[in-house]
Amino acid sequence: MTDKVLRAATVGNFDGCHLGHQQIFQILRNEAKAHGLVPTVISFEPHTRHVLGIPGHPALLTTTEEKGAFVRSLGLDFLALPFSREVAEQPYQTFIQNEILDKLNVKFLVLGHDHRFGAAGKGSFDAILQTFPELPAIQVSAKYKDGEVLSSSRIRDALEKGAVERATTFLGRPYRFHGIVVAGKRIGRTIGFPTANVQIGVYKLIPKYGAYAAVVRLQDGSAHRAVVNIGLQPSIGDLPLAVEAHILDFNADIYGQTIDVDLLTFIRAEQKFASIDDLKRQIGMDADFARNY
Repeated sequence: MTDKVLRAATVGNFDGCHLGHQQIFQILRNEAKAHGLVPTVISFEPHTRHVLGIPGHPALLTTTEEKGAFVRSLGLDFLALPFSREVAEQPYQTFIQNEILDKLNVKFLVLGHDHRFGAAGKGSFDAILQTFPELPAIQVSAKYKDGEVLSSSRIRDALEKGAVERATTFLGRPYRFHGIVVAGKRIGRTIGFPTANVQIGVYKLIPKYGAYAAVVRLQDGSAHRAVVNIGLQPSIGDLPLAVEAHILDFNADIYGQTIDVDLLTFIRAEQKFASIDDLKRQIGMDADFARNY
């Protein structure tokens, strides 16, 4: 079925929606306004490399839900097209004609510096211009930050090393976990530090294990300082991987709520403590650090 909306669109994985992607989104918005079109970000589900390579690799900076929420917060439409090996093996001419032009009614195309369509990546920007001369299209140059090309892979590398501030400078905002608060072992409550156990998205990138200063944003719009522990909780007995937020000066029941956890800075690596008292003492120091950060 053909979309009746006339669109200006950009197409890509856009994992992270980092500052390089945001530059594309801004140009898309400007071109859409100039041509009387609806600015639309078209992405894929799952990530194309999860189909063409190994499922789950690379780990996701943004799940499709997170990506859609961010794009819409910028005032843009967001569409996630199903991606499969059959789609990947289509010639770029077929994909663009059937999906982009016929179904989605795209009248203007904005592409990133490294985006390619279709089988064997033959759908380069130049090839598209030659094949579809009637389709106005522009290509956005790479964006640099601190002398480096902005890329999702650099952000992943920073997070895996615990370099949260570096990731933030590339993302233009803190790295976020978006998920439902689910029941955990409730061990934190027994030692005076109740935590919200956040159910994270499948294939979501997990930063370096340890403690982080963070901000937790609740469904009611309120924001609260927090200490977030990411890891296996070795002091209690190795448990399944968990992302647990101890919200400072807060004791309301938020089980079942969907919350956002924004990481601000890395405090310390995960460690195994000799006793529960040592663990409590350290969490108290982590809380003081996060409160004053």
